[in-house]
Amino acid sequence: MKIIQLIIYLGSISFAFGEDVSVEEILLNTFHRLDSVNHQFSVNIKETGQKEKIKNYQISIQWPENGAILKKTRVKPVQDKRKKPSSIWEHQFKEGQKTKRWMSMPITGKLKDISERKATKKFTLADLEFTEKEISENEHSLLPPEKIANHSVHVIKSVKKGKNGKVKKSKKIWIDTDDYLIHKAEFYTKSGRLYRSVECAEIQLIDGFAFPLKIFVKDLKSKSEIFVQLDKIEINPQFETGLFIPEDQ
Repeated sequence: MKIIQLIIYLGSISFAFGEDVSVEEILLNTFHRLDSVNHQFSVNIKETGQKEKIKNYQISIQWPENGAILKKTRVKPVQDKRKKPSSIWEHQFKEGQKTKRWMSMPITGKLKDISERKATKKFTLADLEFTEKEISENEHSLLPPEKIANHSVHVIKSVKKGKNGKVKKSKKIWIDTDDYLIHKAEFYTKSGRLYRSVECAEIQLIDGFAFPLKIFVKDLKSKSEIFVQLDKIEINPQFETGLFIPEDQ
């Protein structure tokens, strides 16, 4: 599955800027950055490599005030030439219940539960996020602070290890010290080889919340580059009726 699965997180302890700073606090603030903020935006993804690919989506996120669902996400294709292009729904639940995902199948439009499907190894917007599982299970260290353009950033290294204690993979992330937006991320194999880098540009405040308007990705494994552009960003939009209900298309 090559679409967008939105989710985020990390943790540990160190210090910077002359003060004690908890890595866990930084990562949790990143994870909760848009809590309870209903929002919607359009995204254009252009991939260059052996073959150029262009995809357009509308991404909508809603935080219900009541009920068992914590957050609803809808990834809806835009300007797709197929009669019944695939849509994605994701429902995250309160109290630790497992996240559910559905996909409408191309051609038939029939709804399919894909909750057990493994995440794609290609770039998604989730590469600029962390999960609670990563926060609690990965090993993290706070590196010396840096600056990206005019933004001061925390630099964090996160290492995922197997049950045998050996490194499975790692990544470095650059997090804004003010609004906790992730400006940059680098991904490494278990041997420490860089295989993907992601950089955000043209950061814009929308109703007080920071969003990158452009994202540049270099994938060294596939020898491809991906350019992502966000626009039509809305805070607290009027969602169309039934947008978050998984159903045949």
